[in-house]
Amino acid sequence: MSVEHFPSTHRTWIEEELARGDVGLVAVRTHVMMRSRAALVAYVQGARVSVLGEADDIVHDFFARRFGEEDYLARWLASGLSLRKWLMHGVSAHIRELWRRRARDARSSSMMLDESHVDASALDAERAFDRMWVRTTLGEACRRVEAGLAEEGAQGDVETRLDAWSIFRQHVLEGRSYRAIRLSAGLSPSRESEEQLAVATRRVVRRVRAELRKILREDGIRESELDREVERLTDGFDA
Repeated sequence: MSVEHFPSTHRTWIEEELARGDVGLVAVRTHVMMRSRAALVAYVQGARVSVLGEADDIVHDFFARRFGEEDYLARWLASGLSLRKWLMHGVSAHIRELWRRRARDARSSSMMLDESHVDASALDAERAFDRMWVRTTLGEACRRVEAGLAEEGAQGDVETRLDAWSIFRQHVLEGRSYRAIRLSAGLSPSRESEEQLAVATRRVVRRVRAELRKILREDGIRESELDREVERLTDGFDA
């Protein structure tokens, strides 16, 4: 599978891996399936097609069929679509294929399957996919940052660095005020102390955004789209 038509200075991690041949192809397939499985399951659940089987089974079948095609990822690269869009379109087409097959099998019985049901639920399915994609992407970025802070803390300033993660988690992810964080730790709140917590939070936010950029590159997001996508994913991150 060739990706030579992509200039090397603009290749994403996925493109670089695919250029390595079969070894890179296996690595990319594994990466994409691990990163997208939860979002694709959410899509299938949002499509409300339980008559076709369990969502996990439908996604597994989609992976087996599409990723069994050697040029599937090369076609994505040539399409110009984001990986999210490509996978959503792919699983949508797979659902329609299963639906039509099931409808043909049902013609001799009293069971009726109307494909308009798939059309009507498509928007809900896309929203479910996007919510889960954002959640898993942010979750991975936060996991990496937390692990990095813990490792740095183990080398020296344990308390300060681990506190920084705790402050970020409580304020940004759980929505607690700095005053409440101080009080729950048995500390008196003050304007100066709350500003110190805000500074610590901003440092962690910067690290989360940096990790998001790495993850998005791994997912095939172009450099020109990175800033916009990071802003979208961290919308509401208030330090």
